[in-house]
Amino acid sequence: MKIRSNIFFWVFAATVVPVTLLVLAVTAYSERRHIEQVDVQMMAGLDYLVSEIDRRLTFERDVVEALSVSPSMQNYVEALSAAEHDGEIGSYEQKREELTSFLEEFQAVFLDVGTIRVLDEDANTTVKVRFGSRIDDEVTGIKPYAYSEPEAVDDFFQTEIQSLLAGEVSYTLLPPSRHEFGFGGMQPMLDAIVPLRDSAGFATGFLLVNSIGVQIDRILELTPRLYNGKLMIAELNPDLVERDGLVLYDERTDEVFSTTKGSEGRLSPGLGGLVSPDALFDQPFGAINSLDGKYRIYYSEYLPYPNQLISWVIVSIVPQEEITAPFTRIRFAIVLIALFALFMSVLLANLGARRLADPIIELAQNLKAYARGEPLQLNRDSATEEIQELQDSFDYMARSTSEAERKRDQAERQLLQSAKLASIGEMAAGIGHEINNPLNNMTALLRLIRRDLPQEYAEIHADLQSLQEETTRASKIVRSILDFARQVPPQYTQIQVPQWINESVSLVQQMATDEGVSLFVQPDPGLSVDGDPIQLQQVLINLLLNAIHASKAGDRIIVEAHRADERNLEISVCDEGTGISDNVMDKLFDPFFSTKPVGKGSGLGLSISLGIIERHGGKISVVNNEAGGVTVAIRLPMTAPQTAND
Repeated sequence: MKIRSNIFFWVFAATVVPVTLLVLAVTAYSERRHIEQVDVQMMAGLDYLVSEIDRRLTFERDVVEALSVSPSMQNYVEALSAAEHDGEIGSYEQKREELTSFLEEFQAVFLDVGTIRVLDEDANTTVKVRFGSRIDDEVTGIKPYAYSEPEAVDDFFQTEIQSLLAGEVSYTLLPPSRHEFGFGGMQPMLDAIVPLRDSAGFATGFLLVNSIGVQIDRILELTPRLYNGKLMIAELNPDLVERDGLVLYDERTDEVFSTTKGSEGRLSPGLGGLVSPDALFDQPFGAINSLDGKYRIYYSEYLPYPNQLISWVIVSIVPQEEITAPFTRIRFAIVLIALFALFMSVLLANLGARRLADPIIELAQNLKAYARGEPLQLNRDSATEEIQELQDSFDYMARSTSEAERKRDQAERQLLQSAKLASIGEMAAGIGHEINNPLNNMTALLRLIRRDLPQEYAEIHADLQSLQEETTRASKIVRSILDFARQVPPQYTQIQVPQWINESVSLVQQMATDEGVSLFVQPDPGLSVDGDPIQLQQVLINLLLNAIHASKAGDRIIVEAHRADERNLEISVCDEGTGISDNVMDKLFDPFFSTKPVGKGSGLGLSISLGIIERHGGKISVVNNEAGGVTVAIRLPMTAPQTAND
């Protein structure tokens, strides 16, 4: 437990804690840089919006200025001057009609223009066109011509417009009695006004144009909303209390620029309580956080009217979560990673302790088992170099000792087998000679008896035939015993392996066909080996016969030959029989041991084959196949020993 705790502490303290703190610090720094970049991006967007609005208002001023010097307007101004100063009204009505028609057509093109008025020098309306239609109330006054609406009753308004510079577009507010927005309503924008003069340079009247802000609404509608920001425009007018803080556009409440503004649509100080009251007056543009921290507010001040100290504050209100959303997700991911790292630290501490302690415990258990002579368990690799070196040293000692014991046991088995074969060979040679002569005599006597016995004794002839077969079988057994005992040395010659295998297989082909077994020969081409072809053929035929006897109808026997390595050749016979049990495997090469029924084999085939292969300096092995059957492999040196035929 102490090792596990120490590992956990050091792993967690050395990796998770500093990495987490570092990532959090980098995230905080990146978030600040991101907010700075967003501020720059948002302010650039506001600057672009301000420039678009300014471009539109400049265009409108240019249009008003051009309208004031248009031919129709100049003709009417001359007629108005003549009527007002000289009392000549002969062409006045005609010029007034022409101007009214022109202004109606003009408004059909410039949809952003709400009302166009032409005032005389006393600020009385002589021509009025609103939304493409003339307005003419035919109000009679002291002048020789009629007014289009009642006389103005605002002396301040008259005094104000008298001081305007001729030929320049200025902005003013009409008297309340003349505004177009009903009771209590306020127009979104001031009216553009231009003093008019006749050809003699005398002040004759004024052109007054009201813009309803439709095109500004269009500009605001098409402006991209970065980070899901909401736009708002308010008028700051400290000289006119009822318009100070008037909301001209607010996307949050669906307030658009071109609608009537009521007195209730005014902002309380600080954008309706979002920021401190003095925050917007510190500088004309910037970015500040709302008092509740939920919003990032970007604002820019714009002066729409050249002759007025009136400004618009253009604001984009962006939720903080829209700006910081990526970093919020990153911090959440960091917390999850930290928790996962904590879990992994505990797990690694446990695994690390086990990896340190378990190999030592296993090694100690193996040492005890080795001392008791019990089978060893394979030591697992250790990540600790010193423990791994100790394990490797112990494994090397155990492998070396086990290999030495294996070689010793193999040598003992070979010596025992050789001694067994030698003793059996000596006994077999004596027995074979002693039995062979009586068998020859019995065979000769049987021929004489059968030759002299009349044919009508059929039963006796049958008994004699059976006796003849048993005598022949006994002679074959004796002959096998003598062959086993002789230990004839091989007569080496070069054998062309593919041809030699095909010849050997052809000798047992008929027997295989009778048993319904298929033989397949698959030697590599060009193989050759030095050996006694007669003795080796005896071995191969013996293996093929055993394979045929172990197979059933429909099975296959495959004979293969290939290079085992640079010096040795391997020939294998693989069948699909029932295989060999473990208790039989150890007795296969014992003389006179056979699994065949009595009378079907002498039990000397594999013993004789083993002797032939060993005299050639080779080895023979028998293994069971995983899919069933047995594979017998013969490994022979490809070249004869130098003293083989000397």
